[in-house]
This record gives sequence, C-alpha cells and structure tokens, in this order.
Amino acid sequence: MDGPPVRPGEGPLVPPIAKPVAPLPPASGRRGWPETRLTIGIVLGSMLMALAATRMLPPLRTADESLGDRLIAASTPARPQHPGIALVLFGEDSFTGLACRSPVDRGMLANIIDVLAAAGVRAIGIDVLFDQPTLPALDERLRRALLGAPVPVVAITALDQTPLTERQRRFLDEFTAGMPRGHANLAKDRLDAAVRWHVPFGGDGTPSLPVRLALLGGVAQVPAEPFRIDWRGRPDGATAPFPVYPAEAVAVLPKSWLAGRIVLVGTVLAGIDQHRTPLSTAGASTPGVEIEAHVLAQLLDGRRDPRLPVAGEAVLALLMAVAGVAVAAAAPPLWLLAAAGLLVPAAAWAGSAALFAAGGPLVPLVAPALAWGAGIAAMTVQMSLRERADRRVMMQLFANHVSQPVAEEIWRERATFMAGGRPRPQQLTATVLFSDIEGFTTICEALEPEPLIRWLEGYLDAMVRIVTANDGVVLRFVGDAILAVFGAPVARTTQAQIDADACRAVRCALEMGRDLVELNRRWQAEGLPPVGIRVGVHTGPLVAGSLGGLRHSEYSLLGDTANTAARLEAYGKMVDARTSRHCRVIVGDPTWQSVGQSVEQSARRAVPPLCTALPVGEVALKGKLRAVRVWLLVDDDGDDIDQ
Repeated sequence: MDGPPVRPGEGPLVPPIAKPVAPLPPASGRRGWPETRLTIGIVLGSMLMALAATRMLPPLRTADESLGDRLIAASTPARPQHPGIALVLFGEDSFTGLACRSPVDRGMLANIIDVLAAAGVRAIGIDVLFDQPTLPALDERLRRALLGAPVPVVAITALDQTPLTERQRRFLDEFTAGMPRGHANLAKDRLDAAVRWHVPFGGDGTPSLPVRLALLGGVAQVPAEPFRIDWRGRPDGATAPFPVYPAEAVAVLPKSWLAGRIVLVGTVLAGIDQHRTPLSTAGASTPGVEIEAHVLAQLLDGRRDPRLPVAGEAVLALLMAVAGVAVAAAAPPLWLLAAAGLLVPAAAWAGSAALFAAGGPLVPLVAPALAWGAGIAAMTVQMSLRERADRRVMMQLFANHVSQPVAEEIWRERATFMAGGRPRPQQLTATVLFSDIEGFTTICEALEPEPLIRWLEGYLDAMVRIVTANDGVVLRFVGDAILAVFGAPVARTTQAQIDADACRAVRCALEMGRDLVELNRRWQAEGLPPVGIRVGVHTGPLVAGSLGGLRHSEYSLLGDTANTAARLEAYGKMVDARTSRHCRVIVGDPTWQSVGQSVEQSARRAVPPLCTALPVGEVALKGKLRAVRVWLLVDDDGDDIDQ
C-alpha cells in the first residue's frame, strides 16, 4: 500500500456523524399500557381494600369509630347553649328529702309538670319509665297531670326488645294510655357499646322521644332511617351544652328561663341510665336524657350526619392511594419513605381536627390512612418485583459480557431504556466492533472436537475480557466471530461521549491484537495452531432493542452501522498490510474522525496518540451502494509490525 502513515486529523475530513437521536417511543403505547393498568389496579385495589377492611374487620371499624370519637371529644366546635331546650334533672340531692329513689316520687313529678306548664314551656318530655305502681293516689295525680297539662307532654314507652316482665309492660301501657309516647331505646355499637346513632322509629313504627318532641315542636319532617348523632359542642369547658336545672329548684326558677323551651325531665344517678358516647372522656359516661337532648337539638336545627359521606370518604381514600403510589414510585430512600408513611397520616389527623373544629365535616381517617399505606406497600412490592424482573432480563441479555462500571450504568439508567420488562427500541449512535479469526475453517479441520472447543473457549474468554475492560458489551458469538458494541444500551447524549466510545472500541481492537502475541506463544507450546484476527469497527446510528419471545430473547443491533462493521472485517482479507503481527483492524471514517477528535484533545494535554492509520481509500463494500472511506489502524506499540 502506497503513502506514509496518516495521523488522526490529517487529510480530508468527512462531515461529522450525527448527534444521537432521542429514544423511539413504544409502538402505539402498547408497552406502557400494561404498567399503567397495573398502577391503576394498585390504586383502586388499595382504595377498595381500605374501605372494605374498615367496615368488615372489627378491630379496624372500632379504630375508625374511636378516632372519630376523639375528634368529636377534642374538636367539636364551641356553640352557645341551645336556646330551645332545657333539662330538669333528678340528681343525688333531689332524693335526700324523698322516701325512695326508684320509682321516682310521682307527686314531685306532677308538681314539676304543673310548674313547667305554668312557665309557658313549649313541650315536656318525661324520660322516666312508668313500669310499676307506687302509691295509688300519687299515681293517679301524676296521670291527671300528664293528660291534663295545657302543653304537650310526652311519656316514654319501651320497645319490644326492652327487657320488661309482662306485668311491667301491662302497667306501662295502662298508665300511658291516651298520652303522646316515644321510645327511649338507645342504639349501641355491638363492638364497644357506645351510642353514636339514633333510631328515629321502632320496628312497630313508634317514634323516639326526641322525634315525638320535634314533631310537636314544629319540625315538619324527620329522618325515617337511623342517623348519626351530631353532638352539640359546649360554649366552654365548664358550661353544659343545654341549661340544666335541679328538679328540686324548678319551683323557684324565673319563668323566663323556661318559657318557650322544650324541657326534658330525667335522672342523673350514678350507675343508672349512663352510657358511653363520643363525649365520654377518661371513662366518664353520658346520661340517657342528655343523649336525647342532643338528638332533639339536631332535629330542631335540621343538622345532618356530621361525618363525611361514604362517597367523600371513597374519594379521599382514592386520593390517598394515588399519593401513596406516587410516593413509592418516586423511590425515595427507605428512611424517607418510612417517615412519610407516618407523617402523612399524622398530618391528615391534624387537618381533620382543624377542619372539624372550624365547622366542617368529620373526616374519617382509618380508611384513607389504610389506602395510603396500602398504596405505598403495594407499589413498593410491585416495583421490587419489576426491578427483579428487569434485573433478570438484563442479566440474561448482558451478564458476563460487560464490565462492572457498564453493568452499574445499565442498572442505574434502566428507566431510560426498559419498558414492559424488556429493553425498549431506541435509536442511538454507537460504535460496533466485529472480529473474526483468519483461517478458522482450516483450523477446525485440523483439530479434534475436544481440543478445538478448549482452544476456542480460551480465545473467546481472552477477547471478552478485553472488550469488557474497555467498557464494551459483547452481544453474541457467531462461531469464532465476536460482535460487540460501545455506547449501548444506554444512549449517549453528546458528541464527546460518542467520540469516547469510538476510542474505547479502537483501543479494544488494538489490545486484542497485542494479547494474541502471548496467546499464540502459549498455544504453540501446547501444539495448537497460532491465529491472526481481522477486526472491523464502525460508528454510526443504530436501532437497538430486544428481539425474541419469552423463552429466548437477545439484545440486537439493527441498521447499516452493524452491517458496515461486519463488511469492514471481511474487507480485511483484501488488505495486505497489518495493524500488528497478528491483527488487521479496519475502521470506517466516522470512527477515525471520532478518534481524531479525542487525539487532538490528548495532544493539547501532551498525551501520546492512541495510534496512527493508513488510508485504505474509498472502497465498495458488499451490500452497500455507496463507497465507504476506510482506514487501516497501525499499532505503534505493537510487537514486530509487518507492513
């Protein structure tokens, strides 16, 4: 071959290779859709699981109700005493001058009804059960007072589930015959016996005492189905939500304190008609007559269930599930994820308390918190499984054929080129290396199968080590041929990165030839044939991706660049000169120009150039319509180069 060696950068230049092209989008979005559906499924599943578990699992339902109770006890908005309701109560002091505690002295009750009627009350509710006789004269006096009062007076009756004897029930029915009646049965939660709901009508249609009083007080319509009680807040910590007067003091009260109000008369005695409610704190209980007053106030004011409706709870749980999935998908550090898992429900509690205290709805917390936690947990598990699947796919495609730095880069940047559990098709610019053994067919014919395989394995193992040491990726073996790429599967984004890949590929090819010196020396000592290799290297655009099905897949390069590298290797047969004693390296002009850019930078730093090259010229390669300008590399550090 004529002409002196040419240093990189000398001679006419071809236009620089194109910048990398952005990764191709998944075809028709099909790869991303299964993952999207899975994420949507995680969100909806977390929401539905949280809602169902809160209602079906007793511990969670109790926790949900208990948290709501704490909000009611701590954050119920302060309100002035209700202007339309008053309580007249028999306490311990009321019975000091009476002959007995139970039944309540009916003469005293009759006097209270007369005093209340004279004060101009709106209606009277007697929360005392008349289920047994006392002195006949007192019983008759009270009955006349109940029936003859100038204002409506409602007595309580007992529903069928009330544990009364037949004699008690018969006396109750006879005593209250002809009077407006309402039941005083309280609905208690089966899990913790707390009163949170009110049943407006019994199974036989009997209204409750508060419902009967509300209808008599002018309320046009009352709920037909059980409803949650909206507990009325206190004006302050020391003042009751309703005016409360001792029974023994009613006669001396100013009439203006009672006029126009609905008055409930009942008892406040330790261990009698005391119930657990959301207002109960530190083990205290709420008298039944006060519970009736809260229900009556709710009916008179037209207030509804204070708790957020089920639809609102479902929306909140959905949003919390979305947030949990999003946080887990962001893959924060474990400590940060754990902190978020605790702080977000705590913040939700604080926000719910503030909203309720400001007069907003009572927001249930357990289902949204469960949705939040379930979203985090499910998405974390899904990402872990996907990560394991991605790692398994990448290990199948690249394991044992990449260096540790490349393996770490591939794993670190997997999100940029993995989709649907496999590498997504992408367009990139990379350098392809294709090598082949000279005279391999003759060697195969000369060796027995066992030494042939052992000899070939030793050769391939040595070459793979060199490729991986230069951060290349060995894609496949075709007999004795090796296909490797530099700059994939993580796409390069700058020309400097592309030039660096080309330099690594050239350095790899030179080192392959140098390593053959020692390999041939050893093989000759073992009676095995020495070999020489041809290497083709070319830089340019490629389409890269995974081809194959579930049982077998491989990372493949498609495009003219890979074909050109193979054609350059084959063209090495036509070149007499050698790169080094055992190697011919033919490179395309884009590769040599990239190497030249790198060498110019090395020269400015006083670093020796990588190599020199001989211009082969414009050659016609098989399968290509246009001639390709190619170069033969000359290894200045090679051993006994034969020109």
